[in-house]
Amino acid sequence: MRLRPFQKYRSSLLTRFILIIAVALLFIPVLIPISLIASWGVNRILYPMPKVERNPVYQSGKELESLWHKEALALSTSTPEEINKRLEELKTMYPDASLFWVDQTGTTRLQLPQQETLPLKWSISDAITFMKQRVDADPFTIVAFIDGEEEPGRGFMVFELPRKFMNIVSEGRPSDTRFLFGFFSLMLIFFILLSYFFFRDIRHRLLRLEAAMTHTGENGVPALIQEGKPDEIGRLETAFNHMVDELNDSQKREQEEENLRKSLISNLSHDLRTPLTVLASHLYSISKEPLSEQGRHSLSLMETKIGDLDGLIDHLLSYNLLASGRYALSLERQDILRIVRESAAAWYPVWEKAGIEADINLPDEPLHWNVDEQGLRRVLDNLFQNLVRHASGGCYVGISLTKWRGTVALVISDQGPGMRSTSPAKGAGLGLPIVDLLLQEMGLIRDTESSSEGTSIYIYPV
Repeated sequence: MRLRPFQKYRSSLLTRFILIIAVALLFIPVLIPISLIASWGVNRILYPMPKVERNPVYQSGKELESLWHKEALALSTSTPEEINKRLEELKTMYPDASLFWVDQTGTTRLQLPQQETLPLKWSISDAITFMKQRVDADPFTIVAFIDGEEEPGRGFMVFELPRKFMNIVSEGRPSDTRFLFGFFSLMLIFFILLSYFFFRDIRHRLLRLEAAMTHTGENGVPALIQEGKPDEIGRLETAFNHMVDELNDSQKREQEEENLRKSLISNLSHDLRTPLTVLASHLYSISKEPLSEQGRHSLSLMETKIGDLDGLIDHLLSYNLLASGRYALSLERQDILRIVRESAAAWYPVWEKAGIEADINLPDEPLHWNVDEQGLRRVLDNLFQNLVRHASGGCYVGISLTKWRGTVALVISDQGPGMRSTSPAKGAGLGLPIVDLLLQEMGLIRDTESSSEGTSIYIYPV
């Protein structure tokens, strides 16, 4: 299914990743204010503004301190009698407070009410000690110099009030910064999880596609996979399924062609045997007639070619049966050295006629393999026939046992031009494929080493 350009862009992995990056870029300028607002709302719900019961007489500490300093400054030019009078007025206004003042000589002048713990004569150390003791203590204490300076030029006056009578001014609603960090952490975790699930989905889909590519079915072709989202990986999955369909179609056509080829070979082989049999019988009849020397030579050549054609047809039938798995083999524990000796004895006259010296070096002890006797004889016949056709120039055939790839192997060697050379007697090339198919069915392997000095064929069990 082809996607329109907009749909293709919208479903792209790149688009989704850019969206995640955009959310990340908005994280600081947008999400942090949201965290602040959310934290403020939670703090407002969990920590409501405290209700303060205000004393109608007394103010807060800051207000009392400001008022007392203003009074001291206003009395900077007043006489002692005026100062006493004003303190008495202030005592009436703040009946729960304790008031007194000290003149410039350090003498305590007026106490409202009278306090026995106060010194009648103040030294500088007494004043310093008194002020240190009253810092953040109860009663709440205010010391103000009457002349408004930092030095006691005309003395100082003191206002003391038990803190229980004071109005505590709330400095605002309590705040817990844990909520701010909590919302910030939640948003950060959300972004991390969003990225994690995005890349985890990509990884799972790629692993599923990899598994589909590496695991094949019984026919050697991967199975179809379920297509996912129409993004880049989805289009890759679609292309993979298309490739699998093409492979299945190609394998089906190949199988049909293979079946047609096997059927053609089988039918053709059977159809050719009848005219060859007729020709062979007529040639035999002609051979009984008186012929010239040239006629007998031609008749012998025709008989040879008909024999070659009959062997080729036999090869075609054997190859067709082996390739289709219909060649009947009966594997039994056999002494292969006995079979090799008997086959070599049958070929000995042929080698002698061709001038080939046979060097058979086999031990007396038997060597048992699980083979089909007729199949192994067919293998040896094909190899010996190839040797006569292509390596007779070396005038040598050697048959022996040797250690090869960690096991005992049967070796058939010659001293001909090697397999890389081209023989003028080269046929259809079915001999070695038939050998390999027969050996494979019997659980044997053929290795070949060829050079200009000759060829060695090693046959050994898997």
